[in-house]
Amino acid sequence: MLSLFNGARNRKNQIPILWMVYLDSDARVPMHHPAHDLQTATEPNLLFGFPTLFFGTLALAGGVAFLLNKRLGGLPKIGERHYDVLVLILGLWCLGGLLTDAFAHISGVVDDTFFTPWHAIWYSGATAYGLYITYAILPEEGLTHLIKHPFQALDSVAPHHKPGVYGIVLFGIAGFGDMIWHELLGVENNTDILLSPTHIGLFIGLIMSVTAPMWSAWPDAKSGTSGVKSQLLLVFGVGAAWAVLMLMFRYSNLWFRPLQHFCYSGSTDFCDYGNYNEALEIGLQSLWLQALLTSGALILFLRRWQPARGSMFILFGFYAASMWVYSQFDQTVLWMSLVWATIGELAVPLNKKFGMGVYVPFMAAMQVLVLMTSWFIQAQDISNVTYWTEGTELHVLPFGWTIHATMGAVVVAAGIAWFATVVALGPEMPKDLHEA
Repeated sequence: MLSLFNGARNRKNQIPILWMVYLDSDARVPMHHPAHDLQTATEPNLLFGFPTLFFGTLALAGGVAFLLNKRLGGLPKIGERHYDVLVLILGLWCLGGLLTDAFAHISGVVDDTFFTPWHAIWYSGATAYGLYITYAILPEEGLTHLIKHPFQALDSVAPHHKPGVYGIVLFGIAGFGDMIWHELLGVENNTDILLSPTHIGLFIGLIMSVTAPMWSAWPDAKSGTSGVKSQLLLVFGVGAAWAVLMLMFRYSNLWFRPLQHFCYSGSTDFCDYGNYNEALEIGLQSLWLQALLTSGALILFLRRWQPARGSMFILFGFYAASMWVYSQFDQTVLWMSLVWATIGELAVPLNKKFGMGVYVPFMAAMQVLVLMTSWFIQAQDISNVTYWTEGTELHVLPFGWTIHATMGAVVVAAGIAWFATVVALGPEMPKDLHEA
C-alpha cells in the first residue's frame, strides 16, 4: 500500500481503483455489517403468544407486588422511599418491550396484527406501570373520586413527579390508539415504524416515564452526591431515554448504514453516489443530527450532576446496548459503542476541570472519530490505497471524502455540541430585568 507522500507524488491527478472486493462474483458487494442483511424468521404463534406473555408477565408482577407490599408494609406512594426505584424498574420493563418489538420490526418478524408476542411484553409493562401509578396517585377519597375527577388528581401531583405520571398517561393513550391503528391500517415495517403517529406518542411517553427518577431527584440538593450508587437511578433513566431516541432516529445513523450510502469512490462503481457533494452531504446530515442527540442526552445529566466514577460508562452502556439491538446484534457496532463508552468514562476529568462546555464537544468529536476509525480499519481489506487526488483535492479513507471534509466533520460535530451547551447553560439573566 502506498504511503501518503509517495502516493501524492506518483499518482497525482489519477483516480485509483479505490475499492477492491475480494469475491469471485463480479457484482458490486456492499461493505457493511452482517446485521444489515435481514433474515427471514419463523413466524411466532401469534394467537397463543400474546395472551400467554401478557397475562403471564402481569401475574408474575402481581406476585412480586404482593411480596413487596407485605415486606414494606404497603407499596410506596408517589414521592415516598422506593417509589423511584419501582418506577424505574417498570420503565425499564417497557423499554425491554420496546427493544424486543423494534428488533422484530427491523427483522421483519411481524404479522399484520397488533396482538404479537413483542407487543405483549411491551404493553404488559405499560399496564403494570399504569396500575402502579394509579395506586401511587390515588387520593384519600378513593378510586371513585379519581375516576370522577382525574384531572384534579393529576394536577395535585408535585411538578418534579409529573413527567413520570403524565408520561404513562400519554403512553396509555398512544397505546390504545396504536391498537386501532394496526388493526385498521396494518403493521409497519422497517423505517415506517419510527414515523407512525401512535408510535411517536409511545416513544415520548416512554421517555417521560423512564426519566421520572431523574426529575424526582432534580430539586434535591443532596441527590447524586454519594458516589455511583447514588447516581444509578439517574443514569439509568437518562440512558433509557437515550436508547429510545436512538431508535427514533435510527434511519439517520451512519453506524447502521452500509458504506456505499455515504462514501465517494471517484470513477469506480462502488459507492452509491457518483457525485461527491451528494455523498458528502448525506453523511454530514447524519453526523450533525447524531452530534445534537448526543449533546442533548449528556447535557440532560451533566447540567445538574457531576458524574461519579463509573456513572458515564453506565450511561454510555445504555447507548451500547440499544445500538447492539438495533443493529441486530452486530458485534462491530457493539465494540464501537463500548470503545466510545470507555472514552466517555476516561474523559470525565475534562468535565470536572473545564465543565460540560469542553466534555460534551469532546465526546461528540469522539463519536465521529470512532466511526471513522472503525471503517478505516475495515477499508484496508477492500482498498488498495488510503488516498488519491482529483485535481488539487486530496481524498482519503475511510469515506473517500476530501481531507478538508474528513477533518472538518469532526470539528463541526464538536462545534454543534459546544453550541448546545451554550444554549443549555446560557448567561445569567439580569437581576433587575423585571424592574426595567
